[in-house]
Amino acid sequence: MEVHHHSRHPKKWKEYITEFIMLFLAVSLGFMAENIREHQIEKHREIAYLKNVHEDLKLDLINIDNVLNSNTIRLQAMDTLFTIINNNTITNEDVYYYIRNLALRATFESSHVGLDQIKSAGGLRMVKNPEIISGIQEYERALDALDKLENVRERTLEQARFKMAVVFEPSISYEMLVDQGQGIMRFNRPNKADAILQNNKQAVKELLNLVTFGLNSNKYLNINLEKLKKIGQKLDSAIVKEYGD
Repeated sequence: MEVHHHSRHPKKWKEYITEFIMLFLAVSLGFMAENIREHQIEKHREIAYLKNVHEDLKLDLINIDNVLNSNTIRLQAMDTLFTIINNNTITNEDVYYYIRNLALRATFESSHVGLDQIKSAGGLRMVKNPEIISGIQEYERALDALDKLENVRERTLEQARFKMAVVFEPSISYEMLVDQGQGIMRFNRPNKADAILQNNKQAVKELLNLVTFGLNSNKYLNINLEKLKKIGQKLDSAIVKEYGD
């Protein structure tokens, strides 16, 4: 029985080139599709993170105005206090009222969810707009400077609060605590105070110096808060311009 072998014709070089081109195109298109998909995913993340930064900035700008207002009111109260001291019309009740309220402070707390997300996702790599990148970096530097200044103020006013615990009559402190309101100067003037000016003159001077040194930081804090506000507004405008509101 004879076995017939089917002869195979060798491929022409054009067929090899065609197959190579088809294979090359298939692989290239696969890479392109994967790159496009990754780019779309990264773009969605970029938009989502910067949307959160936008929302954080809106909250921060409101908070900045509130802290500026609080700092300004306490600075005005300090001016009033030293006016009555210089006029020699200060009373023992005034000592309790002003020192207790001036030892308080308004602290700026940034809503930084979006910034934290960007950091955890690999920094600013995914953000393409250079104005937004520089704005975020400048905003974070301003936040850091503000935090350091607030810490300086807090250490001074903390000493004032410790000193009050030694000098102030507990029953009067309790009366002010029970009757306190909701405003910035929330502790009401006591109805009747002990003779603190006559009996603890040196301690009162120490308290006045501590709250004065502490509140002097409010002036510099307000300057830094105004700077932070301008940086935040500029950054938010760049985000809205790039991605829409």
